[in-house]
Parts: sequence; structure tokens; C-alpha cells
Amino acid sequence: MDHTAKILLATVIAIMSLTASVRAGSRTLESRFALSADNRSEFSTSFPLLSAGRILIEVNWNALSAIKTPISLTVALFQPDGSIAASKNGASTLRIDYIANDQDFKRFGGSDDSKWTVKILNNADANRSEVSGVVRITVPAASRALENTQFTLLGLGNAQEIPFNVPAAGRINVDVNWEVNGLPSSRGQVPLVVSLVHPGEPRTYARRQGPSPITMEQQVTEQTLDRGRRWIIRVQNDTQTKVKGSIEITYTPSL
Repeated sequence: MDHTAKILLATVIAIMSLTASVRAGSRTLESRFALSADNRSEFSTSFPLLSAGRILIEVNWNALSAIKTPISLTVALFQPDGSIAASKNGASTLRIDYIANDQDFKRFGGSDDSKWTVKILNNADANRSEVSGVVRITVPAASRALENTQFTLLGLGNAQEIPFNVPAAGRINVDVNWEVNGLPSSRGQVPLVVSLVHPGEPRTYARRQGPSPITMEQQVTEQTLDRGRRWIIRVQNDTQTKVKGSIEITYTPSL
């Protein structure tokens, strides 16, 4: 392959190809990259932290020249405020294993508005060369509770609305349980109406009527979130019997 062909190949590879694979409790994002021999050459890709847990970065590359000695690169993980969470340099394959704890999640996670960044730089070796490769970023994607609350409905059309925010594209699961006030043996015998509403459109995505428990599942897309992150669960009691219950809303990200 001549030099012109190598440059053309590097240019094509530099167009990021992003895919995502799913593992239990995690997502793996894959991007192709290319760097020139300039020590200022760099590639970066960003992702949101939607659950606390392990961030694993794996970078593989090959030189696009006749140089036979291994080419070293620098790989760094940046938090959304620009600070370096972890950094390493060396030859392919290079790995960074970082545990994003609860404090990291509270400061720099929770929604796709706050991005972590992986940078790959060709500044670690005096014997530099054009390189191309693949970076794989495995990020935590465990389910977490968005809301867990109690409600009381007196009957005759009495209703209650529970608002919550969906942080990013993903799946929400709603579990509603109730019983007749003071009579646990009557659990499930009083029907309620449960609705999942997105007021930004406005639209009711799901409506269920029946005895306890009622469950709902909804996949939320980025296009839906463009119209607002705020959602509402509405429970209504059209009987004449007072009920008490609980609502649990869990969220599983999909990057």
C-alpha cells in the first residue's frame, strides 16, 4: 500500500463508527479512530454516566507505516469538569479500569447532559507514526430507582399525580401496589386507574385499570426526551373505598 492510499485509509477510519453492545448491567460503546504522526494529534469521544460502577476503556491500534517497533499512545479519562480521572500511556493494547463511585455519580452523572470524555493522543513516543485502531468503552448501565413513594386515595374520583424526570433514553418500569386502608386481606379487590403521561407532548403512553398490582413498562427515546424529561404517573380511585399504596419507578439506561 503506497503512502497516498494509507492516508486515504486513515481518513476513512477517522470517521467515527459508533456501536453499542449489551452486557448484564453495562453497555459497551465502540469507536474507530485514526491519528497522524503529529504529537498534537488526538481523538476524543464522550459518554454520559447514568449509573455508578465500573468504566473499562480498551484501546487497540496499529501503525500505518513500515515501523516495526510498537507505537505508544496516551489514553486519558476526563470527568465533565475537565479533571483527569485516570491516564495511562503505552503500546497496544492499553486498558484503563476506573470505578465510578456514588460520589462520582452524584457530582458528574445522572443524565446525558453531563459527559465524560476519553481522549487518545499521539504524544507518548518520540518514534511516532500514523496509527488507526478501535476504542471500546464499557460503562455501567444498572437499573436504579427514580421514585419510590406512598399514596392515599379517598375514593369517588380522588386522584394523585407523581412527577418524575427521565435522565436519558432508556426503559422505565412502573409498579403500583395498594390495599384497602386497614384491611390487608382485601388487597387487590379495589380497582384503580393508573396512567403514564408525558406532559411535554402531551400524551398518555399507557393506561391500566384493575386490581392491585398494576405494572407498566415504557421505552423512552431521545426524540421523546427532546419534548421534555418530565413524566407523570397518575393514580385515580373511582370507587367509594379508601386505599393506601405505593409507587416504585425504576430506570434502565440504553446508550
